[in-house]
Amino acid sequence: MTPQETLMPAEQNIVITDSATLDQSITNRVDSWIVTRGELSLPCVPALLDKYVERLQALFESIGKPWKPEELERLRQLLAQKLATAFETSPHSRIIVKYETDKFPSTPTKRLVLSVSVLVSTVEDEYKMWTQTREPPLFGKHPDAKVMAVAAELGEPASAAILDVGAGTGRNTLPLARLGYPVQALEMVPAFLRQILAVVNAEGLPVMVTPGNILDPKIELPKANYKLAIVAEVVSHFRSVEQLKHLLTKMAEVLRPGGLLLFNMFLTIEGYEPDAVVRQMSEVAWSSLFTPAELAAALEGLPLELVSDESVYEYEQEHLPAEAWPPTGWFTQWAAGRDLFPISDGLPPIELRWLLYRRL
Repeated sequence: MTPQETLMPAEQNIVITDSATLDQSITNRVDSWIVTRGELSLPCVPALLDKYVERLQALFESIGKPWKPEELERLRQLLAQKLATAFETSPHSRIIVKYETDKFPSTPTKRLVLSVSVLVSTVEDEYKMWTQTREPPLFGKHPDAKVMAVAAELGEPASAAILDVGAGTGRNTLPLARLGYPVQALEMVPAFLRQILAVVNAEGLPVMVTPGNILDPKIELPKANYKLAIVAEVVSHFRSVEQLKHLLTKMAEVLRPGGLLLFNMFLTIEGYEPDAVVRQMSEVAWSSLFTPAELAAALEGLPLELVSDESVYEYEQEHLPAEAWPPTGWFTQWAAGRDLFPISDGLPPIELRWLLYRRL
């Protein structure tokens, strides 16, 4: 008996013929020869951390490269840090997970090499991409019906200054200016500003174009100056009650006594309290939501009196010309809250609302 035979465990001298054991050994060998490479792009939703780890774990197992619990825990900690940082920067950022095996196809391998990075994208970046990849008009050919109805009650256009916050490409600014209203268009996306300016200069319209973000404390607007302030499809990008409070406070300052504030926002139905996943996903889906209590908190102490509260979807569908409905291909799903909750057999617990307030 050789030394090698002496050290050989007895069970290794047994010939295995059991088909289940043999099949498993072949599967293990196939798994070791699988070579893979891939990339996942995940939305920045910190509250979905556990789900992301579960999906990555299932992915690794499906390609025969399972990770040990301690390895998954290190991955979890890394993802948690990346998600928190990226989401704070912008909810439109993405987490990029790249993975590949560390050997060549002819060499058995059991390892995956993994990298986790962040691709930052801001609201401005997203809209810039729209101008490069989508056919105009980006927000519809016709102005908001509610905007035009409220403006029609202001009296003589020349004496009714209007502020259009987040004017976009001028969907409301330009039609109002063509009626003789002096409009100040505040917009933070340079590509949109250039489009408005081109029309204003070509037609000689009474429009002052101002670059900037209404949430920027450095933005200065004349006090008690406007008869109407419009904030359409802007609050859906807000990230906190504090930002909503900042907007409403600023609007109360710049409106004349008796002036009107018209804005729209996603409000939850009474009694529904969104959790962390829903709140974070609402920012990712351009549908930032607020509860009625949060709206009340933002309005507290401000000289603003509610005039009307209406469904944007229902109002615009009823009052826009038939050829202008829907304004865009994405509008109906978005305004109904289905970009956040893709429910087909019921109604989401949020809705885009037109809110009209009078400055006392």
